[in-house]
Amino acid sequence: MVPFAPNEWPSPELREAAAGLWAWNRAVRNLQLSDAVQQEARQICRRHDLPESLLAAQQQGARIEDGYAVAEELLTYMDTVMGAHAMLLAKLAGERSRWVEQPVHAFARAVFMTRRLCRIKHDLQAGRLWIPRDVMQQAGVERAHLESGEVTPGVRRLLWKQVVLARDAYAGCRTLTTDFSGWLRRRFRMAWTRGVHMLALIEARRFDVWSRPVELAGFRRAQLYWQVYVGKTFR
Repeated sequence: MVPFAPNEWPSPELREAAAGLWAWNRAVRNLQLSDAVQQEARQICRRHDLPESLLAAQQQGARIEDGYAVAEELLTYMDTVMGAHAMLLAKLAGERSRWVEQPVHAFARAVFMTRRLCRIKHDLQAGRLWIPRDVMQQAGVERAHLESGEVTPGVRRLLWKQVVLARDAYAGCRTLTTDFSGWLRRRFRMAWTRGVHMLALIEARRFDVWSRPVELAGFRRAQLYWQVYVGKTFR
């Protein structure tokens, strides 16, 4: 799930701008920021009156780690790298009010944690672990347990806690499902609803995120799409 990907924007100009901001964010996260990507992102900010400080925040917060020592370090990463990126997209969509900053950052945390839960196996194969070591120690889980893919009681406790934290983040941004308007509200509602259901699917599978991909079936996605567009989920 990648909410507000370039193809979701309503005009060619906005799709082009979103693509440039996503290219910047990917390059920052992978520490592969070229001069061309930097120049394009800065031009987009000037063209659409977006704060370039949000580009700098991502660059300053990015680093490649095979693990974080404490939860606070990971929260800082999510807020500076993913939160700043989410704020740029929100401003590109026309949301310039200060009040949206906290829920938008919460949404960035929610999506990041959901994706990392769904992609634990892939991330570990790439040499990255996005669950802080202090959290793993509290659950009595070592990296080797996650790499083995065995869903032990300790692993379940660990992932349950991650699901709880992600749900808290979704709760922290739920106001945007009504405070946004137009196409932005529809796309946000879809992303929010899909994320919440992905967490429910992980829990229903008893936290087995290794044996097969964590994804919603086509029929279930169609149901969610209908719920969002008739407003049933948010009444």
